[in-house]
Amino acid sequence: MSIKEPIRVLLVEDSPSQLQLLRSYLEATPDLVVVGTAINGRDAVQSTLRLHPHVVAMDIHLPVFDGYEATRQIMQQRPTPIVLFSSSTGDAEQRAMAALAAGALAVVRKPSGPVDPASAADRDHLIRTLRLMAGVKVVTRHPPRMTPKQIDQANKEYAILAIAASTGGPAALQTILRDLGSSFPLPIVIAQHVTSGFMRAFADWLASTIPLSVHVVEQETPILPGHVYLPCDDHHLEIVRQHVVTIKRSTPHDRYCPSADHLFSSVAHHYGSRAIGVILTGMGDDGAQGLLELARAGGTTFGQDEASCVVYGMPKMAKVRGAVHHELPLEQLGMAVSAVLGKGGRG
Repeated sequence: MSIKEPIRVLLVEDSPSQLQLLRSYLEATPDLVVVGTAINGRDAVQSTLRLHPHVVAMDIHLPVFDGYEATRQIMQQRPTPIVLFSSSTGDAEQRAMAALAAGALAVVRKPSGPVDPASAADRDHLIRTLRLMAGVKVVTRHPPRMTPKQIDQANKEYAILAIAASTGGPAALQTILRDLGSSFPLPIVIAQHVTSGFMRAFADWLASTIPLSVHVVEQETPILPGHVYLPCDDHHLEIVRQHVVTIKRSTPHDRYCPSADHLFSSVAHHYGSRAIGVILTGMGDDGAQGLLELARAGGTTFGQDEASCVVYGMPKMAKVRGAVHHELPLEQLGMAVSAVLGKGGRG
């Protein structure tokens, strides 16, 4: 959905100087208008209910209650696109990841003052993210349930599960990985679009919410059944040979990092028909080509359906290209993967 009128932004920041700086950035952008400000989480909720902004730009670290709790309450009372920003590390980033699971759409680095050379890039990224997320329809829909017999079980063995996601992905990944259970018999490699500087926090948060071990890959690493692998910041994840994963530095020419296409393609090359690929909610078309390569190599592929996606972009493009064998609601994807393994098992 595109917004023709100026994008109405609610800006939430407790520091007066930072609030003034951020407001000046947004007000210098012709298609953005700051319709209100708030200085704590409670005010953010109340202002969202009163002002009906197109998007909320909110610091994760706030008094009264923080950005996580504000996100949770906003999504319960008036679902609204929320973009979180943070300049700190540690617990604040962990809370930001939890807020993504509660319904926030993105987390970015907070732009600092104009003397910081990196501030311009952070400012531009924040503005670009606000534009993109303002048009996302954040409505919870409940698709009908399906039964395991609707999944076509392949009579073959599998050796790896590859998953890709972007906008809305943290919550979706948490759901599917939790549903797979602690005894899942395959290694799991993941490409989740995350702002640079937040991958470690994302991995730590994910590890605290699922029954599987989570690793951030920084060098060539053997992969083990029941373990989850993510690339470190600013790198792609790729299989270099069976049972071994490594990273590849991203370049300015890469559209996405980590790249789902890159991951799926490497999995297809080294595992072929012994691979399972899953593409989840996200903007754009990353993963469509790579998943098609995996499908053509004989692998089994799944896509999240429109009704359960935050943004039906990546799964839609994969489906259009013929890369998706089974399109299912998020709540059924874990069961579907397990059903496929139930007949073929692992090799």
